Amino acid sequence: MTRINVLTAIRDHDLQGAVEFREALGFAEPSDELLVERGKRYDARALLAYAYGKATGTPLDPEEISYESLGVLRDLEFKVASRDELDRPKAAATRTRTSTPRTPRAAAPSRSKPEPEVRLCPTCFMQLSVVGTCDNCD
Repeated sequence: MTRINVLTAIRDHDLQGAVEFREALGFAEPSDELLVERGKRYDARALLAYAYGKATGTPLDPEEISYESLGVLRDLEFKVASRDELDRPKAAATRTRTSTPRTPRAAAPSRSKPEPEVRLCPTCFMQLSVVGTCDNCD
């Protein structure tokens, strides 16, 4: 499974909506583990199941995904955390704020790699090969 598979899962999640995306994969309730990408939160278990399906042809069932298996997403350099972990800093920041205005800092230059463009077959929506042909249709 590659980072492209997970990014494809995120795109499809955004197109379908969170509830429909989860239910199509057999996830009745949202999980406590979230994947954060570009400021948005996604159900990490559902994304892992879908991305695995994109890579192998068969998505994972909800009971096949353990907390340890989410390490694959971390290995692909995605941020995965529990809801509590993500909400905790916000609560601490609101308690420690002072009324003194702060001077803005200069933004540090971004050193992250640009996201690769995912090209899909217009017929079957599978990811196209490097040369731009579909392995299923061509």
